[in-house]
Amino acid sequence: MATKRIEYMCTHCGKKEIRFVSLGKPLPGKCPRKQGNKPHTWTVNRRLEN
Repeated sequence: MATKRIEYMCTHCGKKEIRFVSLGKPLPGKCPRKQGNKPHTWTVNRRLEN
């Protein structure tokens, strides 16, 4: 059976994280490009199947 993963990317700083589908989006954290210690904005960059 294929392991399904999703690569998430922050729309502001470009940071990427790969997570399993069952885990959902990564924790917000702090985005270095946003003013005032605001969190990352995660969007789906691509879906991986291996």
